[in-house]
Amino acid sequence: MKPKLIFFDIDGTIVTENGGKRVIPQSTKDTIHDLQQNGHLCFINTGRTLSEIDKTIHELCMDGFVCGCGTYIIYHDNVIFEKTIPFSLGNRILKELEQCNLEWLLEGSHTLYYSTRPYHSHIGDFQEEHRTVFSVAFDLVAPENACNLKFDKFCICTDETSNLLRFQNAFKDELTFIDRGSGFYEVVPSGCSKASGIQYLMDYFHIPLEDTIAIGDSTNDLPMLEFAETSIAMGGSCPQVCEAADMVTDDILQDGLQHAFHKLGLV
Repeated sequence: MKPKLIFFDIDGTIVTENGGKRVIPQSTKDTIHDLQQNGHLCFINTGRTLSEIDKTIHELCMDGFVCGCGTYIIYHDNVIFEKTIPFSLGNRILKELEQCNLEWLLEGSHTLYYSTRPYHSHIGDFQEEHRTVFSVAFDLVAPENACNLKFDKFCICTDETSNLLRFQNAFKDELTFIDRGSGFYEVVPSGCSKASGIQYLMDYFHIPLEDTIAIGDSTNDLPMLEFAETSIAMGGSCPQVCEAADMVTDDILQDGLQHAFHKLGLV
């Protein structure tokens, strides 16, 4: 069997909430191990930056990580690609975020920057998780002191006072906006996506597109699901993801990931 290059989202694909706790089904752990034993390369492909990947994911012993929507790629603990937003661009972004009244979270490989201003959106929910689970990376920054911060991507939230269109127009040639719904956006450097991460590793390993597989559940997975030769949507995925996928498997807690790779004959 030719080796496949397989890409997994994290939240809703490998990890889910169950009884108030983040869990990885044993069937998921077994399937990833079996895929690797059968000679396939297994990579996390996530919107999370490296600083947001917890111990339970690292313990899966994946072959590597595509982090931050393609901005940071690791293979067996070696960084083989990195695209950080330059300070000059980052400082312009921070100034415009404040002028457009947008809540923000700056995500880097080693640091997560939050504004000292109070949050009233999805970002406020993330802040509590990051403060407790990723305390080493967590940093609060007063907007007036936000300068020369190292980050790879960022998230924004809008409300009725925000001027999102102005912000988007200001950076239309430099940034890509991923609409996650409810006024929440992930923003990455132009040219970076979960799909660009797949292309980079195809070139790195000399593996053709026909031997790529992606599995995910949310709208920021669409670039990799539309790019990979074989795409799998987890049960419970949003309709847009299910429509884009070649296969819809069962829910994560119903051993959906294992069932999908059994059906493909890879485990």
